[in-house]
Amino acid sequence: MKKIFVFMTLGIVGIITVLSVCNCGKDTPGPGGDPDVINETRPVSVPIRIGFPRKGLILNHYGESVSRTNILDKNSLVGSITPFDDEVALRTVLINKSLDVAFISDFQAILTLGADFNGVIIANLGSLGRSDLMVLTDSLTQKISEMKGKKIGVTFNTAEHSALLGWFKREGLQEGRDIELVNTNDSDKLNALLKLQIDALVTTDPKVEEYNRKQLCRSIYDSHNYGVVLMSKDFYTQQPKAAVSFVNALKETTLFISTHKPDVNNWIKSYCGIEEDLIWGVSSINVGYFSTRKINEAKIYLSDTFVGNLKNLVAYALQQKLIYKALIINDLMVQELQDEAKKEIDPLKYDPAGVKVVK
Repeated sequence: MKKIFVFMTLGIVGIITVLSVCNCGKDTPGPGGDPDVINETRPVSVPIRIGFPRKGLILNHYGESVSRTNILDKNSLVGSITPFDDEVALRTVLINKSLDVAFISDFQAILTLGADFNGVIIANLGSLGRSDLMVLTDSLTQKISEMKGKKIGVTFNTAEHSALLGWFKREGLQEGRDIELVNTNDSDKLNALLKLQIDALVTTDPKVEEYNRKQLCRSIYDSHNYGVVLMSKDFYTQQPKAAVSFVNALKETTLFISTHKPDVNNWIKSYCGIEEDLIWGVSSINVGYFSTRKINEAKIYLSDTFVGNLKNLVAYALQQKLIYKALIINDLMVQELQDEAKKEIDPLKYDPAGVKVVK
């Protein structure tokens, strides 16, 4: 009888031990021992090196926002973020393979890709502002076609020069034959116009906004410059999941910027050298900045207008010998990243309150 009791006791202890080890198929208790709270394994965070220009409105909004919030961390990315004094310095570092991602203007993006940067275009950040043809407020000129026989001050080999030649083509005008172009530094154009040394000028925001507000000039023709997100092909091919996560981070950043305008404007106003009311005025041209209220309203897709503008810049850069090879824009864009990113965020469940300012 004693042997039977001993065997039964040992059997019960063995069963308890096995049950304790396997936990009977229950999930591992979370913090505090609560069996209903499951510890999830967090994906390994991927380092990503990002650059942006300090003085480029919208571009610096994105740069500061990913730097000062937990958006990258939420998307399993560890950001090393570098602001640059200008886009030329940014472009140089990007070409030297010291960055994975850059927030950059469309014109500089084309020059970068044309300089053999092995990269792809993953997103459109929308309008960075305007390139405008402007005349004095009391000028009788109302249309560009009325500029025949007159002089226009413009800075050659720039986005504004490209825009002007595009306007000529659209209106059937020809440089030299119909209108004289005067290569003028941006800082000298307004003075030359006021002295009647030129009849019109071409400039970009924030000067367009400033001149209109102060009624120094008025616009008679305009176009928009766009923000581009360039990603190195090495990062895109070696870290495909992280690349998709970064696109979602861009969407979250767009929503954050739009719903925290005073905070983000305050971050950049101390160093960008632009008056606060001009920051508001120029940035509000950007649809994402102005009107994004939900995550599915964050429009960073590669639109036909965006693509067409890049193709025009490629043609201009080749004509001016700023680049020496034709770029096939469609081959440089990776729309599939955006398609994959759509599957990652459920707009009905997304909580913007999860984004926190961390510095």
